[in-house]
Amino acid sequence: MKTPMKPENIQQLSVNNKQFSGVKISPPPPLSPSPPLSTPDSRRQSRSLWQRFSDLPITQKTQLATALMVVAIGGCIGVGYASLVSSLRSQLRYQTQSQLAVTALNYQRDLEDMGLDFITQADNPTIINAAVNSAKGKPLSPELRNRLKSILDSELKIRKLEYATLVGNDGRIIVNANADRAGQVFEPKKLVNQVFKNPQQLRTSEIVPWLELTLEKPLLPEGFSSQDALIRYTITPVKLPGSQKVIGALVSGDIVNRNLSIVEQTVEAFQSVGYSAIYLHQTSTGTFSLATSFGKTEMRQPTMNLDWVPPSLLAEAVAAKGKAVSGRGLVGKRNYTFSAKALPNSQGNTVAVLVFGDPELALEQIIKQNLLLQLGLSGVALVIILGVTWAIAKAITHPIKRLEEVTEAFAQGNYQVRANDRNQDELGRLAKAFNRMAESIVTNNDRIRQETELFRFLSELQTQDFTLSVTDGENTLKPLENWFSRALAKARQLLGADRLLIYRFAPDGRGTIDYESFGSGVSSTLNQQIGDACIPAELLEAYRVDRVAMINNLSEVTLDPDHLELLTRLGVQANLVIPILNQGNLFGLLIAHQCFSPRQWEERDINFLKQLSTQFQVILNRLSLSHQQAIDARLAQSLKTITQRISGAFDLENLFAIAVNNCREALATDRVIVYCFDENWKGTVTAESVRAGYPQALGALIADPCFAERYVEKYRQGRVQATTNIQTAGLTQCHLQQLEPFGVKANLVAPIVVSEQLYGLLIAHHCESPRYWDQSAIDFMTQVAIQVGVALERANLLNEQVENLEQQRQAKERLQQQALALLMQVEPISRGDLTVRAKVTPDEIGTIADSYNATVQNLRRIVQQVQQASHQLSTTSDKNELSIQSLASEALRQVEEIAQASQKLQAMSDSIKTVAHNAQNTLEAFSQASQTVEEGEMVINQTVEGMMSIRETVTQAAEKVQHLSSASEQISKAVSLISRFAAQTHLLALKASIEAARAGEEGRGFAVIADEVRTLAAQSAEATAEIEALVSNIQGETKEVAQAMTTGREQVMIGSNLVEQTRHSLNQMVSTSEQIQQLVKSISQAAIAQSEASETVTQVMEEVSAIAHHTSSSAKSVSNSFKDLLTVAHELQTSVDQFKVN
Repeated sequence: MKTPMKPENIQQLSVNNKQFSGVKISPPPPLSPSPPLSTPDSRRQSRSLWQRFSDLPITQKTQLATALMVVAIGGCIGVGYASLVSSLRSQLRYQTQSQLAVTALNYQRDLEDMGLDFITQADNPTIINAAVNSAKGKPLSPELRNRLKSILDSELKIRKLEYATLVGNDGRIIVNANADRAGQVFEPKKLVNQVFKNPQQLRTSEIVPWLELTLEKPLLPEGFSSQDALIRYTITPVKLPGSQKVIGALVSGDIVNRNLSIVEQTVEAFQSVGYSAIYLHQTSTGTFSLATSFGKTEMRQPTMNLDWVPPSLLAEAVAAKGKAVSGRGLVGKRNYTFSAKALPNSQGNTVAVLVFGDPELALEQIIKQNLLLQLGLSGVALVIILGVTWAIAKAITHPIKRLEEVTEAFAQGNYQVRANDRNQDELGRLAKAFNRMAESIVTNNDRIRQETELFRFLSELQTQDFTLSVTDGENTLKPLENWFSRALAKARQLLGADRLLIYRFAPDGRGTIDYESFGSGVSSTLNQQIGDACIPAELLEAYRVDRVAMINNLSEVTLDPDHLELLTRLGVQANLVIPILNQGNLFGLLIAHQCFSPRQWEERDINFLKQLSTQFQVILNRLSLSHQQAIDARLAQSLKTITQRISGAFDLENLFAIAVNNCREALATDRVIVYCFDENWKGTVTAESVRAGYPQALGALIADPCFAERYVEKYRQGRVQATTNIQTAGLTQCHLQQLEPFGVKANLVAPIVVSEQLYGLLIAHHCESPRYWDQSAIDFMTQVAIQVGVALERANLLNEQVENLEQQRQAKERLQQQALALLMQVEPISRGDLTVRAKVTPDEIGTIADSYNATVQNLRRIVQQVQQASHQLSTTSDKNELSIQSLASEALRQVEEIAQASQKLQAMSDSIKTVAHNAQNTLEAFSQASQTVEEGEMVINQTVEGMMSIRETVTQAAEKVQHLSSASEQISKAVSLISRFAAQTHLLALKASIEAARAGEEGRGFAVIADEVRTLAAQSAEATAEIEALVSNIQGETKEVAQAMTTGREQVMIGSNLVEQTRHSLNQMVSTSEQIQQLVKSISQAAIAQSEASETVTQVMEEVSAIAHHTSSSAKSVSNSFKDLLTVAHELQTSVDQFKVN
């Protein structure tokens, strides 16, 4: 789409052979989301407010209604005004951006013209010859320089430039058009060097300091002085003929500052209303200064070089890096809309900002233009009357005035006016050209107006809002019917087509024309079902990915016969097909028909229908999403209700009834059944919910011989089968015959699985027509079947639990009776009778009785053993009492001996510690000595390194002295040569003096010169002798220094060897010290180990002593314990005798 321009700007702008009729705009923003649905709380609050309003008196009701109407009207007026202002400002912003593009084009056009002109001059032989001479280092002849100067001066005057300079390949000026700067280095912003490196013409804009302008001294624009200048440069390489070698560069440039032609022609191109300016941008400081500007108000009053643009807009343009930005500014008492764009140099840095501004007087201008139109028409009528009155007197000037009047009227907006082109003279041809131009402008005006209406229409489509009605689970698109009809009618009118329709696809692939708009003389195709066999699946997929198909002339294309017959039957001669998508799927096709003649479809037609299709897609996506959300919410609520109800149902009939009734109501289908299997996989309809008017299937026995083999395992694993149309689903004939009595057209089957076994099927039948089952319905059916299976499992588990409880109760009673009999049998054991035996039965109590018998048997055997042990314990205790007393006496004597041995070991341990301490002190002394030796070695190493450095320094100094000696010899040779020259000069001067004496009076002047030369020769000889003596002294001293340095180097070598021997001796001392240190360390470690061993032995002796003490005490305790044990043994014997074991 193209944005319309203001009426006074609706014309074709011919700038540099390019036509501008509008500006591309971005697509409109997406539709705002629909408001959220009201909640029950908000509805209750609404009813409460309404009740309060109903209770008010009529006067207050009237006042409140009036106040609400005033507020509503004020709000509407405010919103309308704001929308109008926003629209006008947006339109003006787009317009100023278009005008800014023209400003940039004018700016670049002059630069391109300058570049093309200097490309031609680069091939001029005069310029090439001058560049060749400069490259060879030859001076230019005056004739060549004058010709070159004349050429550059001509370019300066013709092109109105400030710079025209030829630069050599050494970067210096050969000839320039202004002040003579020949030989100076000329490198503005290093542009010339760039061209030398890349031999291509360079066109750019740069900021040049005022100092450079003072050197060039060009003819500056009026009022421009003492400031930096923005200059448009072209640098053209001058190449050697027949090769690509660059031998020079032509530099041309014009100053933009105060150059009104750049900005004035832009303003004049747009009805002479607006403000165009170029601002200079200093990158280093970020400041802006006005370079040039030109503006005209609606009163055609020109203003030059006025700064009207806000600095913030200029800074924003610099930040945008080449993209146009827009803003508003206050100029005097009027607001202007400005658009600005940054202009970069060859390095990409912003050096200037182009600006165009337009006054925000769109509505006032329209009113003024209507007034001017009336005044213009009145003026034209007055001119016509005056023209008739003065027809004879003005017969010659009348055509000119008439053409002037027509032009003025056309400029005022009367696009119907045309010039009289009946004459065949020059004025007649001019009038014909004007009429052709007027027709072109009117055509563009109509086209822009049409594009404006298209844009407004698409914008209105975005503001539409709809309320979705969901009835019986299906989408009722009644709000869309009227909207589609109105949208198609308006779009057909704007497109200029004979018929515009929407061909909608059904889920089964069939298509119908649901919405249509057609003109007079064209038949309707509404509700016609069209099964076009020439639309294969791959073509539908191509439409789904945004394929566009068009036919400009039906008679010129080759089509499928069926498709050709269809288009012929519909009277189509040209058509345009655009796909309409809904949530990524192909909803249908938007088709435009031209029925009365062929039509060449233009790009704007395609773009318009694409945008219309996009608006349809937005509405359809929104409605589909709302519809799906409503369905999902309703199905979720139904699923929750079904789950809650069947969770409390333990009867199968009630459970199945809840499932089928609620499923049929939730899915809005005709029948839902529960189909259960027996052990042979024959099924019976055990539950049914059916809509009135359809046959019942309850109790029907259906045996499918193929089911057990093909489908049982699949359904057991969770397969859910959705069939849109059973006639086209590829079902077997026997399956179709089973479904035929029940009038099934589509079905949905979900398995009921109980304990991982297929129990039955939950089936939904749609009998009215085929039906596409969406994923929500499939998921809902699956969840219901799962809940039914869970409920069946829960019922089975509950029955099993009741049976288990009854069996446990009976078993508990039997156990209680048997346990009571067992207790009565074993009761004598509590009185000490271990000969009792319990009766063993074959049940759990028998096992316990058998365990009782084994326990009593073991207890009787233990009692017998205890009796025997008590007798033996008494006898043993009497025998061991004396042995224990003897053991205690021996243990006390052992303790005393161990104490004496421990004292001796302690003395030996103290001696060993003393030895270890002395060894450790010796080891520390050797460590300090070793460290001192290491430090001495480091000092010696540093001394060696210093001597080596001295040796290298002396060696280098010796080499330099040798070089000095060589230089002295060369000086001596030169002095000798100079001495010979002086002698020869003295001889020649003497000869010249003799010859002058011979010449007499005429040679007197020459004789004086000869005397002077002879005197100078004598002085040169004396100075040479002195220099020779000095050089001889230098050579002698140099030899002495070289000899002394050689001696010093030898002494340094001897000192280095002595230090190296000293370091070797110290290393041996270090090695010996380390060996002694290792021996002392071994002695110390051995002493420490002996000390530790002696301490260990001492500790062991102490532990043995403690053990002996403990043994003695234990022996006494054991003796006392044996006495106590003997007493206990007698008591135990008495107690055990109470048990009956035989």
